[in-house]
Amino acid sequence: MSTNIIEGNPTKKFFIEMITRDISIEDAIIDLLDNSIDGANKISPDDYSNLFVELTINDTEFSIRDNCGGFSLETAQKYAFRFGRPEEAPKVKNTVGRFGIGMKRSLFKIGKYFVVESESQQDHFKVEVNVDEWSKKTRQVVVNGNQNTTIDDWSFNYEIINEDSLGYKGTYIHVTELNNEVKDLFADDSFLSDLVESIQKLLNFSLLKGITITLNGRKLIGQKNELLFSDSHNPYYAEGVLGDVKYRIIAGLGEIGEPKKSGWYVYCNNRLILEADTSNITGWGVSPVPKWHINYVMFRGLLFLDSEETLNLPLTTTKKGIDATSEVYKTLLPIMKHAMISVLDFLKQIPQMGDKANEYRQLLCDNSERKTAIELKEWKFIEHAEKKFDAPELDLDIISQKKETVRIAFDANKNTANVAKIHSGARSYKELGGIVFDYYLQMEDINYEES
Repeated sequence: MSTNIIEGNPTKKFFIEMITRDISIEDAIIDLLDNSIDGANKISPDDYSNLFVELTINDTEFSIRDNCGGFSLETAQKYAFRFGRPEEAPKVKNTVGRFGIGMKRSLFKIGKYFVVESESQQDHFKVEVNVDEWSKKTRQVVVNGNQNTTIDDWSFNYEIINEDSLGYKGTYIHVTELNNEVKDLFADDSFLSDLVESIQKLLNFSLLKGITITLNGRKLIGQKNELLFSDSHNPYYAEGVLGDVKYRIIAGLGEIGEPKKSGWYVYCNNRLILEADTSNITGWGVSPVPKWHINYVMFRGLLFLDSEETLNLPLTTTKKGIDATSEVYKTLLPIMKHAMISVLDFLKQIPQMGDKANEYRQLLCDNSERKTAIELKEWKFIEHAEKKFDAPELDLDIISQKKETVRIAFDANKNTANVAKIHSGARSYKELGGIVFDYYLQMEDINYEES
């Protein structure tokens, strides 16, 4: 055995500084939320009702508490507190949070003292860490057969808990001795407001699937991302499987008056990765697709990517960007561009209507149904051809006919609405709405004249 060896091990202080440098405080918090959502997904993939995540954030502490199943001591010993993902680590299906560096990176980013307590079906334990003390922790090893040397000790100590102190199967993380920049942010109401908005956008799938997320007692609400549907127009869609990755592409029209919502939305395992993207990474400005322009304000594109193995998804390490070098993404981008061209060719024609253009755009919105991203992910395009955008009619006469009308809309239970649609003989929910309105006028003996 060669004795001509120079050790190249990193110091813990250097390692901590490096892994926390490129992640924001907001991303660190959302990383921890991702782990809770992953737990919820293992418990009940389709319905997160009765599951919760509670965040407490102020200038002295950070805590996150959930009832999403917790993780076992074996998982903690082999994977959760390891730096990096061992090759033998089992797959955690359909997740974006991975036991690699995510949890540790987030905790080191936030503060200098943390407690992680987890109660699972298997066991209940606690890990308590003073980061400054841990960074100085060393141990003696024997090298070259008989030579003692001191190296960094990267291990964490744990304590078995024999009582049901959490009251549920879940995880509780508490961080104190906050880092200075974190103290300042956590005392800033604008930061907390921005964090609320980010969580509601990035985790909207999970919120709309029923999980309750609270921040300092405030219940968060999932933000809906919607496309327009009507009898006269339908979005472009394409779907398939690339290796282990299932994809669905949908492109169509959205509301006017909301330029910041125009563009592509990319979801990986239901986690929003790109929001309203109008950059070249989603094909804008890459021939033959033009750069984004206000005339394209109604464009909405959805890309859903799902894989049991997270490493197959084109995710960056911060999970707030797409790895454009991924073979999966490079294969899908031409389809996305084809979808864009199909929709933009229609949108380019609207300005030719002159001063009637905005009126026509509003007319489309007023006379269309909306479907959310969650609905569209599972929507059955039964009578609609794949890779084809059914554009609305560009008819000025429609505007004059509709000037004296208004759109009336309401939500109803889907099963009940289907029964009513069949019973009435209506061909669409829109037609059913007209029947219901006429029925109300008739039953209430309201006399009216159409103008």
